[in-house]
Amino acid sequence: MHGQVPSTSATRRRPLRAFTLVELLVVIAIIGVLVALLLPAVQAAREAARRMNCQSNMKNHALAVVNYENARKKLPASSQAIVAMAGRNGVTYVYSPYSGGQFSWIVQTLPYLELQSLSSQFDQKLTVFTQNAQTAPESAQPAVMLCPSDAAFGRFYKSEYTNGKPLAKGNYVCYAGPEHLNSSRVFSGAIVDGGQELRRISDGTSQTIMITEVRTRDLEDDQRGAWALAWGGGASIITLDLHSSTVPIGQSWSSAGQPDVPYIPLTDAGHLSQANPPNNFGATVFNHDQLRICSDKAGADLERMPCDTVANWETAAPRSLHPGGVNSAHVDGSVHWLADDVDIALLAKMICVNDGLTVNQ
Repeated sequence: MHGQVPSTSATRRRPLRAFTLVELLVVIAIIGVLVALLLPAVQAAREAARRMNCQSNMKNHALAVVNYENARKKLPASSQAIVAMAGRNGVTYVYSPYSGGQFSWIVQTLPYLELQSLSSQFDQKLTVFTQNAQTAPESAQPAVMLCPSDAAFGRFYKSEYTNGKPLAKGNYVCYAGPEHLNSSRVFSGAIVDGGQELRRISDGTSQTIMITEVRTRDLEDDQRGAWALAWGGGASIITLDLHSSTVPIGQSWSSAGQPDVPYIPLTDAGHLSQANPPNNFGATVFNHDQLRICSDKAGADLERMPCDTVANWETAAPRSLHPGGVNSAHVDGSVHWLADDVDIALLAKMICVNDGLTVNQ
């Protein structure tokens, strides 16, 4: 019929409007900004979870030491190797880590970490390098040895010094003293060679740091983190390496005009360049871990884990990938945060067990 309105079905549909290129780019940019804002929060949440897991492992190690002491009436030994050669403070003594069974304090505490089966695989009549090749307990990596932030799983230490054996790496070490490892009988930490009774910790178990963290490298000849091995240099033992820059190594404090009392560097402004604070790196600190082999100095520097090669003494800084510091455990079993910017003198007080100095002094 003339003048009749066309039916709906006959009406031509208007085509849908598409995004322009500019609009599409704007949407992509907004999504990119949102992702950029979200990623740090996600990464922070993941690191927080990893740090909590790491703290839990640290707590387990601390409680294992406490239970070991309850059963044995003595703290575990950092090493069984003692060689009298020279010393400090009137004590003739030098630590020699490359003799004896060389079993770490962690090996001794395995039964108290609910790892009795792994403990039974170690033959204490042999050395850590001559264990049964079939069981190879030194190459085990139980989760309690690992801080998730460091990705140490699958990393091993093997060099000309290990008898061809790969030793698994972990992330927990003991503090043997505030000065050199070869002075740990004079200036003692909580876990020292031969072990010691709890009553020797006269500064208080809640005041004394016992265990902390180290990082590992994905490099076979780097000893840091070799948990079964009773060596310094971050294998299972570290020291603060705090000593006076005005007293030559090998010379006693008294012969250098210093009073003959424990680590005088606490009153020496020059000591800041002669210590290993947490995660140390830079020109203002003595920042190289002392290892038996440091074959990749450039790579170590890039990873902020600088190192040098030494012949017979080793030290290392506590290190982690947690922002701002490392976890630590005290002798009473409590776990605490140890900040990168901790005062060196304060840290020395917390490491030494019997200097009469506490964190409030």
